[in-house]
Amino acid sequence: MREPMEEETNLKKVVREAGKGLMDLLLCNTVKPSGPSHHVPVHYKDIVRLPQQTQIGWRNACQDELKALQKRQVYDLVDLPPNRKVIGNRWVFSEKSDGRQRACLVAKGFSQIEGINYEEIFSPVICYETICLMFALVALKNMYMTGLDVKTAFLYGKLKEEIYMKQLEGFVMKSQPNKVMHLKRTLYGLKQASLAWW
Repeated sequence: MREPMEEETNLKKVVREAGKGLMDLLLCNTVKPSGPSHHVPVHYKDIVRLPQQTQIGWRNACQDELKALQKRQVYDLVDLPPNRKVIGNRWVFSEKSDGRQRACLVAKGFSQIEGINYEEIFSPVICYETICLMFALVALKNMYMTGLDVKTAFLYGKLKEEIYMKQLEGFVMKSQPNKVMHLKRTLYGLKQASLAWW
């Protein structure tokens, strides 16, 4: 009969080895980008230099992001209150492995001031050992594992702070060019975005 200590050590070894094997398998099978595409703009103004059909695709991607912002009621257009500063933003473009074009609006959170634009920034993260343990348990129990991606995840986080942001490049309201966006929900790039979403 095995000693309890020996059984515990063997179980730890099995879990560690299974976790490592599964993690290696996952890392080997992930889709690796084949390099930057020549048709992915770096800045919004780069879109005009692309072929006409590609321009339409990137502008549609920006429109999709704008619709997501409006659907989640992320902002209101307002006059900037006195003694308040605005933060900037920029478009970040990427091309998915299946060829879909994605535009993401990112706030320039580096210009936020602690105590004014944000208080806390901590958000919990998962550790490598926990992932290995989960993979090992799945392998040992012949279970099925799936992944979940929350599209526009940070747009679900509500802001407690009062943050004002410039209007989006390429989408400034011509009738109200001096208005700014009063953010009600978080955006990628804000210091408190992951905490607010969590």
